[in-house]
Amino acid sequence: MPLKNDQERHSVAFYEHGLPVFFDRESEARRLAGAILKRESLVICGPAGIGKTALASKVIRDLPAELRTRCLYLKGMKDLQDMLRQLIRGLYEVKDPNLRQQLHIEGVSVLTIEAWVKALPTSRLRGTLYRTVEQGDYRIFLDHVPSLTRAVAKVIKELFWMRKTPVYLLVRDAMESRVSEFSRSFYWGDREQLSLPPLPAEAAAELLESCIGQFGLSQFDLGGFREEILGLSKQVPGAIVQMCALAADPRYRYGSRIKTKSVYIDYLMSGQKQSVPLPDPKRSGSGALGNTSKG
Repeated sequence: MPLKNDQERHSVAFYEHGLPVFFDRESEARRLAGAILKRESLVICGPAGIGKTALASKVIRDLPAELRTRCLYLKGMKDLQDMLRQLIRGLYEVKDPNLRQQLHIEGVSVLTIEAWVKALPTSRLRGTLYRTVEQGDYRIFLDHVPSLTRAVAKVIKELFWMRKTPVYLLVRDAMESRVSEFSRSFYWGDREQLSLPPLPAEAAAELLESCIGQFGLSQFDLGGFREEILGLSKQVPGAIVQMCALAADPRYRYGSRIKTKSVYIDYLMSGQKQSVPLPDPKRSGSGALGNTSKG
């Protein structure tokens, strides 16, 4: 089923490996883009699969080129040292002039930058990061943020309070206390929080139809399949995509029907991180979202 009035709605649709995982986030995208332009920090929260990474990726991609290159994106970090090293590597990769000049004086080159970063103690990593961002104009995105240690929280606060470098935290809020953790640590309130709700019913149904086409499921008897997927997914976009990906596997077939409950159980057992296989272009439907794959 094609998207209705696609050109008029301008729905946000982010593609990863050619698969739509995001619909109808216009207001959230505008709010994040506005925060980036105004240098305001945010915590973007929601359950697994809700589309936090997709939202950030889409908004960053649509920024003016000069600002886009100043967005440092970290997907996961083990600890304070790992975070600092990743940020300094990112600043080096975007060719920050102040950092490059400092490293040139110290005799560090592209061939030795990795060894140099690994050899620095935490205090020097912090100092290098602070000096560099203070003289630049950066936005820092921390995806899959683990529970905060006091040291990590202190660096994050230093970045946006003292160094005027906004930080965007992408957090899976399985519990309300998870969001409260950040609010207490950074003195943030509702103004700094962007929560992503499940998709509206119509958008969830449209996403499901697109996935059915992408994964070649329309050839099967889908009696009850649509209703079950929408109910079991709770209209979370990632869940819809992942369950349709699983449903494409022959082991979930019973004749011409799909064993939806088995799909759901294995989706949960996989930790909701099941790898999404690429759809066979020969089986794909008309590609209802093909014209919006680049935003």
